[in-house]
Amino acid sequence: MTNIIKFDPKIIWPSILEKIANGQSLASALRSPGMPSYALAKRHLRDDPMLRKEYDQAIEDRAALLAEELIELADTPVPEGLDPASRSAWVQQLRLRLDTRKWIASRVYRQVYGDKVDVSMASVQLDLSVAMEAAQRRIEEGLKRTIDLRA
Repeated sequence: MTNIIKFDPKIIWPSILEKIANGQSLASALRSPGMPSYALAKRHLRDDPMLRKEYDQAIEDRAALLAEELIELADTPVPEGLDPASRSAWVQQLRLRLDTRKWIASRVYRQVYGDKVDVSMASVQLDLSVAMEAAQRRIEEGLKRTIDLRA
């Protein structure tokens, strides 16, 4: 007989959501002892709309946190005494951290950190009646030529 562990969403999810809001991924939060599998957690999210809403809010909170970390990372001084190769590697690692946070913030927290695209256009009134009349004349002329050719 196997032991089936039941995970009560009301008990486990507050901790998971807090970890996510504080910067962890769902997968990382679930690696803690006593947590459900990733598949079970995703099932909980699919089956419970209120939990899904709380999860989405935690994701948005994480994006805001990551965006704020951008300022700290950008102001991080280069460590003293690095040889040129180590300095280059350090800068590349910092750039990766910055770019990852920017990407996540711009995709998840789009209304604040996303690219603004203006697709507005002025109202233009079109009168298609002239074009429709010209098309109708071409059709009638074509039919007349067809009839004349047959005659």
